[in-house]
Order: sequence, then structure tokens, then C-alpha cells
Amino acid sequence: MDSIKRLGYLRRRMAEYRLDAYIVGNSDPHFSEYLPKEYKEIEWLTGFTGSNALVFVTHNDAFLWTDGRYFVQGEKQLAGSEFQMVKLATRDNPTLTEMIEKLLPEGRKIGINALTTSQEFFENIKKTCDKKGIDIIEDYDLISEIWEDRSADEKEFPFIHEIEFSGITPKEKIEQVREELEEKNADVTVISTLEDIAWLFNIRGFDVMNNPVVTSYALIDQENAIFFIDTERLSMELLEHLQENGIDYLGYDEIFAKVNNLNNKKIYLDKKNTGRSLFKLINESNEVIDGINITTELKAIKNDIEIKNQKNAYIKDGVALTKFIYWLKNNPDIEKETEYSVGEKLALFRKAQKHYQMPSFDTIAAYKENAAMMHYRAEKDSKKLKKESFLLVDSGGQYLDGTTDITRTIALGKLTDEEIKDFTLVLKGHLNFLSTIFLEGTTGHALDAISRRPIWANRMDYKSGTGHGIGYFLGVHEGPQNISRVHRDAELESGMIVTIEPGIYKAGKHGIRTENVALVVEDEDTDDGQFYRFEVLSFAPIERDAIDSSLLNDEEKSVLNDYHKNVFKKLSRFLTREESQWLEDVTQPID
Repeated sequence: MDSIKRLGYLRRRMAEYRLDAYIVGNSDPHFSEYLPKEYKEIEWLTGFTGSNALVFVTHNDAFLWTDGRYFVQGEKQLAGSEFQMVKLATRDNPTLTEMIEKLLPEGRKIGINALTTSQEFFENIKKTCDKKGIDIIEDYDLISEIWEDRSADEKEFPFIHEIEFSGITPKEKIEQVREELEEKNADVTVISTLEDIAWLFNIRGFDVMNNPVVTSYALIDQENAIFFIDTERLSMELLEHLQENGIDYLGYDEIFAKVNNLNNKKIYLDKKNTGRSLFKLINESNEVIDGINITTELKAIKNDIEIKNQKNAYIKDGVALTKFIYWLKNNPDIEKETEYSVGEKLALFRKAQKHYQMPSFDTIAAYKENAAMMHYRAEKDSKKLKKESFLLVDSGGQYLDGTTDITRTIALGKLTDEEIKDFTLVLKGHLNFLSTIFLEGTTGHALDAISRRPIWANRMDYKSGTGHGIGYFLGVHEGPQNISRVHRDAELESGMIVTIEPGIYKAGKHGIRTENVALVVEDEDTDDGQFYRFEVLSFAPIERDAIDSSLLNDEEKSVLNDYHKNVFKKLSRFLTREESQWLEDVTQPID
């Protein structure tokens, strides 16, 4: 069934319920970035596979909003459908609330599914709807009514993330949360986000592809810590783990009754990540304090064991990627390979590493013009490679001792002058950022332009952030820290881990990205304050054959040469003699 037919079925349901419009979000009840297959509603309805999307349907129009990472992809995937792509944060493209104001007169009705709509989103559109006299009907799950073969995968048993990996116990983490509740003058916190709960209770699972989380909720106050989960999934070992750490457990759906029965409490929660269906059960005797989940801020700063283990995970990951690049560069039958087949080959190198569990996201192996789609996904019948141009490989792994994310843009043969220049500009931005010293209190937003400067100087830009936080055997994207043009209050603090990934993307030509991961560490403490710097964690060779060294200044050359010196030092002993010799050659200094 194609998107035109599915849209028709949705509109028929809207007519039956006398709805004038319907909103579909790209979310589940826990507002996960990566969704279980049964919640990929926008992909099912529209054919669009990007992770950031929002759909608004009326009886005459259908719109899909997405961000700059997916503009090229969206044009392709929505071609031939009725859905019009609206480009987020660009000129002359309206927001959803502006579209509501434009298209819907007074007295009209909009339907939403409260289970997968966040309270923050609900409040934002309600302001507009109240102003125009438009009703929001909250409890219509129309997609479930028309998605006939919708089904969930059978879920495996969760497991304990042992203390040798986690560094501290759940009991200690719960005490940290309770201390923060006191600081915030709150009585209880309700947590819906799966990564926060997995981190808090030192529990992992395989409920979401590429993300080691467990479908659950949590509630913490000064006396109780409650884990809401399908109790049939709890093994004896896990039950002992919960008991040892003072954690009670209740059925997954019992969170709704528990929240509904709270009285005269100050409830701390994150409206952005709390469902409207749960929030509206909070009775008026309670006071709600809205803020970033306490657990989100705590887990962003890695403890000493996590840092030690994460460094080890990146060495293993670097070995896997370097072996892959060696294989790619020395493969006489490279033209028989496809984007998909080389992604599968990289997966084999990672699987050979100790403690490897699964990818941290679907590998992006994109050749030539396909790499201009920042989150391109190769299928089995994907593009064949040739001995020319670039292959961009963005990939990562989930290990018991860490989560990895790294991108290399690899020359498969002869490059054009334009490709070499663009690669070098991206590299300049990367090296400049990596070598930045910054003052305590600095946000990622304040640093973002550093990596863009050489690209902006050539009147280009990339429509994505420069970097994001990374979880620890959790999500590959983690906040609150973020490096982008979008302002966020989160300061970069010692112990945070971030990616550095500037790029240039030219539709119909090529996409280039160089990404490493770095740890924020203390530099010097002076009369002007505490300064910080970045300690790089990722190690794999950067394509020297694509660099125009005349565009690099002495400092940039020094940073690159020092980096490559460390790549060889840290990885060579894990490689074969042939691989090690090759690595020594490709990490030679640039003059």
C-alpha cells in the first residue's frame, strides 16, 4: 500500500470522527529518538525515514516538516506523494502553529494521539488553538486504526549492566537524584525517557534497535524508587538486583494510576519528554516543576570508570574501522562492492571486538552524491562503488564498555579539485574546533561557529549541528550538551563527551564529513577562571590523499600530525604487520 492510499484512509477516518486536521509525530510514549518499528508511524504513512519529522494533514493538504539533515532525502522520498516538505528553520517556511493559523478557521477540530504527544508540544499548539477557537481532540490514535499489520517485535529479557562497567550502583545514583530533588524543592520525579531509566537502574535491554534500553517508566521520591515494567520480563537475577538497590517494581501501565494518585506534591518532570496522556492525570492539588530530567544531567558527566572504559571502547572501535579502511583501500575487486556490502563488511570487523553488542545506529555508507543526504541508508540493491570520488562512512558500535560514533570520508580513487578543496575546508573546521581552549560556563552554541568559519568563508554551510553528546552503552545522541547554532543553556563541563563533525554537502555531487569524539577535560585554572579543552577519543586515519596542504596553516598541520602520530601509536599493536605498515604510511606528517 503506497502513501497516497494510506493518506486516503487517514482522511476517511478523520471524516468519520469529524476532524478537520490530524497531527502525527515521530515519537513513541517515551519520546525516543530511535523508535521501535511499531511506532514508525510517519515512515509507514509517508515513506519518509528521517528521524526528525512532523506531519500535519487536513482534508485538502498534507505537510511534513523536517530539518536540514534530511532536505535532500525528503525531496526524494516524498516525490510522487501528496506530502509537501516544509523545511524547518529556513526562510519562507511556516511553523506548524503558523500553518494551523493559516489553514483552520474558528470552530475546527484537530486530532492528536495523547500517548505519543509530549506535554510541551501540546501546550505550544494549544496556545494557538485557544487563540483561534480551535478544539484539540486528544485521544484519537487513527494510525492504529488503519495500520492493519502493525505489530511489535517480541522483547528479550533485560539484563544488569555490571558495576565493572557502570562504575557506581543504582543505589548511589538514586541518592544523587534525591539530593537534586531537595535542591529543586521537589518531592518526586517522574521519568519517561528510556535511556535515563536504563542509566539510573544499571539495566540494559534490546527493546529498541541499536539502543540498549528497556521499555519502562520510573518514579523517585525520598522514600521510594519504582521501576514500571512488564513484570513477566524480570529474571530472578534482575529481581535480586532491584532488591539490593532498594528499587520496587510495578507493572508497566501502573504508572498512570500512580501518577493519578499523587496528591499535594511538587512533581519534577521534563514536559518535553512526558506524554500528554500521563501529564493530564496529575491532579490540581499538585505543583509541577518543569525542567530537564535530573538523570539526563547526571549521566551526561561520566564517572572515572565510564571514562576509562569509554576510552578503551574507542581504541577497539578504531581498530575495527582502520582494518576496514585497509581492506577497502587494498581490495582489487572494489568495483564489485556496493554501499550496502561495505557496510556489512565493517560490521564484521566490529563484531570481532570484545564486548561488542550491536551497532549504535544504522551505518551510513554513502557513495558520491548519496553522501549529500546526511542520514542516507543503503539498501541491498544500493549503488556500486568505483575507483573514483568519495565514500562517506558514518558508523558506531554499542559495547558493554561504551558507545561509539565516527565518520571518515574515504577516497576510492581520483578526486576532483572541488572534492579536495571541500574535504580540506571540513578538515580545517574540525581541527580548529578540536584545538579550542574555552572558559568554564561556555555552551556548545558559543563554540559552534569555530568549525564553520572556514566553510562560511567560502560561502557554504552545513544544515546540521557540529556535535552532540554521546551516551555510555546508551543512545548515540545524548543531551543536554549540544554544539549547534540552536541556543541551549547547557554548559560544556569536564566529563562530558561530544562529537565534532563539520561537513559539506552538495546535492548531486558529494557529501563530506570528518567526525571524531572528544572528552571535555580541565585545562588551566587562572585568575580569569577555569579553562577547558578537548581530549580526542576517536582514533582512525584521516584521508591524507584528499588534503590540499596549502590550505592548512601551521597550527592546523601540527594538530593533524599530532593526531595521526597518536593514531599509529594507539592502534598499530592490534593490527597485522601489513595493516600496521600501511597505517604508518598513511599517518605520516604533512609538511
